[in-house]
Amino acid sequence: MNLQILDKWIRGNFLFLCIILACLFAVVKKATIFQIEKPTNTTAPLEDNPLAKDQAFQQYWNTGLSELNTYELTQTMDTSQQKGQIQLVFTMVDFDTKKRMQTTSSDKSASTTVLKQNLIQKIASGVYEYSLTNSTFTPTNYVVFPHALKVEYTKQNTRGHEYSQVDWQGQTFLYKGKSDFQPKAQQDTSVKTAWLEDEIWNRVRLSPQTLPDGEIEMIPSLEYLHTTNQKVEAISCKATLEEKTDSLSKQVLKNYTIEYPEKHRKVSIQFEAQFPYKILNWESSFEQNGKVNTMKARLVQSKQVALK
Repeated sequence: MNLQILDKWIRGNFLFLCIILACLFAVVKKATIFQIEKPTNTTAPLEDNPLAKDQAFQQYWNTGLSELNTYELTQTMDTSQQKGQIQLVFTMVDFDTKKRMQTTSSDKSASTTVLKQNLIQKIASGVYEYSLTNSTFTPTNYVVFPHALKVEYTKQNTRGHEYSQVDWQGQTFLYKGKSDFQPKAQQDTSVKTAWLEDEIWNRVRLSPQTLPDGEIEMIPSLEYLHTTNQKVEAISCKATLEEKTDSLSKQVLKNYTIEYPEKHRKVSIQFEAQFPYKILNWESSFEQNGKVNTMKARLVQSKQVALK
């Protein structure tokens, strides 16, 4: 009789029992949303951070100064060529991993040191007049934090404004986007962790030998995704790091190339082979509406300055 009652109860509550067992399994595997590990500050042992013991790195970057680089910009859109300027600023700052922002607090328990990159790009004339900024925060401790913690992108032109932000959450990136243009207004979404094209410039300056190589997945730059009205997602690409000798100066340089076959897009960055690995030039190209759009940036000045 008791077995019949038990059998009847199990049959009547089968779905409920399945849900309970699934929840218990998720808890055991630490797979619930409350257990997924998010990036927080870790005071890692010195041996876990190769750059902490790199004397040349510390003497160059930990001076309280910023490195200000000015580039000549040439851009071709829809067969129309424009000239402009790019300022690329690198600064070492403390970043609060909980509040997700730069901090000057003396309390270091929730912060880590990052290389902050500010890119300001301007085309000041013609139909495509615009101003674009990109801020990327990449921890110097790439062993504990393998990806940029935050990337911000904003663009203003005569027609309106667009903004997007990506935050690293450990297993995923959290994307937030806003735009005055309906086709570009993508809802907030979560994307599986992959390399960010936007973090490559910082990785070149920190440790180019750790750049991803070969067949990989990468999330294209936020600028490219906005320009082409594409969703944020990791795309298959081929990354190559090569060493070359400049034919004129005879200087040994390194060239990092990213190719997205299915998007007909290519990005190439040339930088010094030796520390501090200054970025000398870069260029990108992609096809849109049957036309090839290009962008080229060439370094014209680099100096260390005190930015207030």
